[in-house]
Amino acid sequence: MSSMIDVIPIVKDHLKTLRSHRDNRILWKQVAFFYGTPLALGALSVWLSWKISGVGNILAAFAILAGLLFNLLVLLFDIASKAAQAGGLGDDNTRLKLAKQLQANVTYALLLALLCSGILGVASGMGMEKVNRWLSGVLMIFLAHFSLTLLMIVRRIRSAFLSSLNIQT
Repeated sequence: MSSMIDVIPIVKDHLKTLRSHRDNRILWKQVAFFYGTPLALGALSVWLSWKISGVGNILAAFAILAGLLFNLLVLLFDIASKAAQAGGLGDDNTRLKLAKQLQANVTYALLLALLCSGILGVASGMGMEKVNRWLSGVLMIFLAHFSLTLLMIVRRIRSAFLSSLNIQT
């Protein structure tokens, strides 16, 4: 794989955010929740023969979300540079840590959005308005995982906001 399109560092950076801040241990409950819940939902959707319809609408939603995530990445770059200038590059700079975690999570969510957009784009290009149960199961996994990742991002944005105002949570 070309180093220009290698997505493995994006996934690794995201997984690093699922560690404890105190002792750097992997938070297995969070990993199980963020990956197990979507897998269980996908398996359930296959078992119940759910078929996702409205492929074009879901594709449009992911395209819009991907654009918004790109914009958020640009804003995070600015926030990280300001945090580094204000508090240095050390581990004690909470704002910079939060900006790095947000960058990892947003980039990962963007990767998921692009992956879903690609799958949905091919399905739409093939004239499918409703996908079969197997593809619906895969899409359900990605949709659930993407939604949970977005919720994680929202929570981290809240923490970053409160941290910038020096408010304890």
